[in-house]
Amino acid sequence: MINISHYNYRKIPLLLSFAVHLGVILFSIVAPLIMYDPSLNIPEVYTVNLYNVPEVAPPPPSVAKIVQISTPTPKKAIAQKHVKRDAVSLSPIRKRLLKEKKDKEARKRLNERKKREINQVKMELLQEQAENEVRQAEKVLLEAKKEAAAKIAELYKRSVESIASQQVVEESSVINSRNGDIDRQKLEALDRYRARLFDHIAPHWQLPELQDWDESLRAVIIMQVNRDGSVTNVYFEKRSGNQRFNQYARKTIDNAQPLPPFPIDFHDKSEEIAVTFSPGGLF
Repeated sequence: MINISHYNYRKIPLLLSFAVHLGVILFSIVAPLIMYDPSLNIPEVYTVNLYNVPEVAPPPPSVAKIVQISTPTPKKAIAQKHVKRDAVSLSPIRKRLLKEKKDKEARKRLNERKKREINQVKMELLQEQAENEVRQAEKVLLEAKKEAAAKIAELYKRSVESIASQQVVEESSVINSRNGDIDRQKLEALDRYRARLFDHIAPHWQLPELQDWDESLRAVIIMQVNRDGSVTNVYFEKRSGNQRFNQYARKTIDNAQPLPPFPIDFHDKSEEIAVTFSPGGLF
């Protein structure tokens, strides 16, 4: 048989305990809502000015504005001010940098062009200097050639005179042996005619300068000259060892015709005259 009073005894404390716990939980939830006072809200951070700062000129628009926060009061909440920053345009900076870059490139191109012009002027000056030096050297060489030609002509003239006088003596001895006694006047007239004849033939005697001629070359040509200067017979008494040299000597006789006529005081109708050709001239 169950004792109902015993169970009721144990159930009452359990219910009381549950009711107490439930009441505590409800109180902890409801009490803050009932007891909340907005005026007692304490800010988390206080800003205190320890000394007054004198006012200064406002900074440029590109710099952020400094916002001074006043001392909060315990009853009113501090509203945070939002500072509006001025927008900074980068377009002028880009334009300035681009312009500086273009100016720099333009200066670089200008400097390079100036360098090229200076180098060109230097090259032209060097070329002109070289041309002047070449012309000066050619002038000096030409003067030296003229001096050498004058000396050679003088030596040639002396040698021709000496050889001519020697040949006159030899020819006079031959004439004396062939024809007997020849008077002095005829020899002098023949000597004058030979000198005139050599002066007439000498301008036609020119050897090509492209070839180096041996100074020892000699060719002797005998001419049968009539009183009027015409030539009836030409032959080599002595040939040189150079065929071209002989041809130029024979061609000189042909180009020099007609020869000068005999002088008045030379009464012979014709005369055999020998001409010796050498690279240096006639004798």
